[in-house]
Amino acid sequence: MPDAPEVVVIIGAYRRREYLLRAVRSVLAQNVDRARFEILVTKDFLDPGIDTELARLGVASIVDEDPRIGTWLGRAIRATTAPLVAFLDDDDEFEPDRLARVLQIFHDHPEIGFYRNRVRVIDAEDRPIPPDRWRGIETDSAFDSSGPVVFAGGSAAGLVPFALRTTRATFNSSTMVLRRSLLVGPWCELFARTQLPDLTLFLAAALGPQGLFFDDRRLTRYRFYGGNVTHQTGWLAEAARSRLEAAELARSLGRSELETWLSAEGVHYERLYRAATVLDRIDRAAPRRDVARGSAEYLRFLGRHPDERASRLEVWVAAAFGVAYCVAPGLTRRARAARLHSTATGARPPAGPGPTSPASPGPRGRGAGE
Repeated sequence: MPDAPEVVVIIGAYRRREYLLRAVRSVLAQNVDRARFEILVTKDFLDPGIDTELARLGVASIVDEDPRIGTWLGRAIRATTAPLVAFLDDDDEFEPDRLARVLQIFHDHPEIGFYRNRVRVIDAEDRPIPPDRWRGIETDSAFDSSGPVVFAGGSAAGLVPFALRTTRATFNSSTMVLRRSLLVGPWCELFARTQLPDLTLFLAAALGPQGLFFDDRRLTRYRFYGGNVTHQTGWLAEAARSRLEAAELARSLGRSELETWLSAEGVHYERLYRAATVLDRIDRAAPRRDVARGSAEYLRFLGRHPDERASRLEVWVAAAFGVAYCVAPGLTRRARAARLHSTATGARPPAGPGPTSPASPGPRGRGAGE
């Protein structure tokens, strides 16, 4: 029997209550002794029913109204002491054997500081979404034949192509567990400002001295529903800013491979942001001069960044709609609405966001723009 908890699970909830107790109960249902883990719920609201139930279940909670994800996560981390820190979004759940697997991996691999597993996809009612609806666009399929993958610490060699092509290693903090020792260091200032904890937690490990373990097991239930996917323009701006800041940190630490990757992703998300700005102006029937100005800025951006000038329709659609709007705004808005309807009715739930898709899921929680 351990003298103190070996792992803490931090569950964050912001402006959303519906699934919180389900998330908590999925942790309490773990098939390891309750003394081996602690739970801390951090939320921005008081709710008599939820608070009473948390107290009855013996689950600690704090109220933190700060909208910056990194800030309130940092305070929650500092309020706990377990050497391993796991994270769970309020609308995700753990499989019953997840913590047992996590504790075993960290015991068997004392050299690692970061663990990440795959997801199963569920709907708003906890029902599994059939794999044939999302496996075709899953980015983790290489694990079906490879099994777990371990990277040595202190070097990014091979990590970037793996994180970019084999799995979206920056997706979904509910799949991540870190040693507490990694949650300090030169990246902490960046973390305190972040609205992208998934990316920042991965970087804490990638820039750190310890190894990274990527599990082939599906131990997190990722809930896909209308409340958790954000396409808001503000999130794209945050995604660009965070990656460019992280690239500068990687440069200062001499991690050129990570710097190159983050810089390219920062530029990519800036393009998505600029394109979304044009389309937002069209959707709200902005003056033609505003749409024309945004379209011109977008085209100049493409001129400066040839790597973003792909032949895909999604690269040029904002400019095309922008030019058309200046000639026939009413017709353009109707065409835009029809395209949005077609995209919405044909969409499938993703198992992870891709770096080239403007419809990638954004962060779920504080500041996510939900």
